[in-house]
Amino acid sequence: MSQKRKEFTTIGMWGRKRLLALLVVSLLGPAVAWGQVLTLTPSLTIGERYDDNIFQDDDNEEDDFITTISPAIQLRYVPRAETMLTFEYQPAFEIFAKNDDENFVGHRLDFDFESPLSRRFALKVSELLVITEEPGDRIREVDDIDPNPDARPGSREERERFLRNVASVALNAGLTARTSLGFLFESLLEDVEDDEELDEFRYLLGTELGYFTDVARQNRAFLSYAATIFTFSNNCEVGETGCNPQNDQGFTTHAITVGYEHNLSATLTARAELGYSDTVSNRDFLDGNDAIVGSIGVIKTLRTGQVALSYDRDFTSGGGTADQVIADRFVGRFNIRPTPKITTGLAASFTFLDYEQENVSATNDDDRTFLTIRPSVQYQMLRFLGFHAAYNYSFSNYQEDVRADRTDHRLEAGAVLTIRAGLFVDLTYQYHNRTYDDTPESSGRDGEEYSRNEVILSVAYRPTLRF
Repeated sequence: MSQKRKEFTTIGMWGRKRLLALLVVSLLGPAVAWGQVLTLTPSLTIGERYDDNIFQDDDNEEDDFITTISPAIQLRYVPRAETMLTFEYQPAFEIFAKNDDENFVGHRLDFDFESPLSRRFALKVSELLVITEEPGDRIREVDDIDPNPDARPGSREERERFLRNVASVALNAGLTARTSLGFLFESLLEDVEDDEELDEFRYLLGTELGYFTDVARQNRAFLSYAATIFTFSNNCEVGETGCNPQNDQGFTTHAITVGYEHNLSATLTARAELGYSDTVSNRDFLDGNDAIVGSIGVIKTLRTGQVALSYDRDFTSGGGTADQVIADRFVGRFNIRPTPKITTGLAASFTFLDYEQENVSATNDDDRTFLTIRPSVQYQMLRFLGFHAAYNYSFSNYQEDVRADRTDHRLEAGAVLTIRAGLFVDLTYQYHNRTYDDTPESSGRDGEEYSRNEVILSVAYRPTLRF
């Protein structure tokens, strides 16, 4: 990461931290003064993990015992039904018994704030910051903000520092009883310690004009515009040993869409939008690149769960490269509690990734489809004993036969024992296996095959304090 980018990143994160502190202080004062609902949950987790393949390398497996010490603080403030603030920060100190040069401190910060500022104005702010060296901490949600679910297949499997920060600010103003005007800012920062991949800083500036066709049901039509700026930087300089810098020129997309949100009933909501997006770039083969973009989604609330289905099409980046990608993504989520003791979930996504690359050949064509399926279950067998299990299957299918397709299996199963109020013991097993489907025509892989087993025993103390 260049010095200039580091300074920019530091200033940007410091500015957001001051904004978060200001929001917390301004809200905590009235909470204490008026006796409103404030929940504070400090915690301390101490764990021991056995890992039989810490570097995820089948040719040279290295096992180790890792001690984790993780203090945390969680704050939740709900003064009224329309206002909510949540803040959580959790550092994790990981200490390796044999490979002490792999010791590191991870960080996770999660912040959400939503509130009507007045009768006509509403504000929503969110931020998620993750800093880690553990590959297992980098699994994304199926509906992640980045439409490319198969980004950074190389660095995400390496034990190197990884920083990801996602932030958004949305301000909505009611102009009249039926019309509204919204402003949106989103940013995505990814910083990796990998000379073969690019750091990325992406931000979106958008506005939306809405009109309520049915005020009672909150049905509305909208017209929106968004500019998304993609910038990249190399992790090494020309002339450094082993450095092969990539083209890190960025691009900007301008999208205009029209859409409609319709509450079909108290438990069924639908949203659809369609529009046009154009690209501006100093690279000739990208400049003027355009596409039809849009999305459609349905959310159904069940008596004890929810079903959500969506499809979206948009421009994104190559994830570790400065390539432009047209992503068509289908996402489905299903959560239900069939009994008071059992909670089940199923999340899945299927994505077409069309890479807009220069001088494409069979060996460097990154076009692919990506499938992931994630079932999960939680069973509270007794008041003091619960079990949980989850499985994650993902498959990357490259368009060209010379690129080896990739399959990943992840399994997690464990039990949580409640010793007393706020005191828990957790025993978890994790398994990860990666394979490649080599064919007589294939000659290239984007990583290595491996298997990895982990057993984790942890004790956590989480008292809940209410004010």
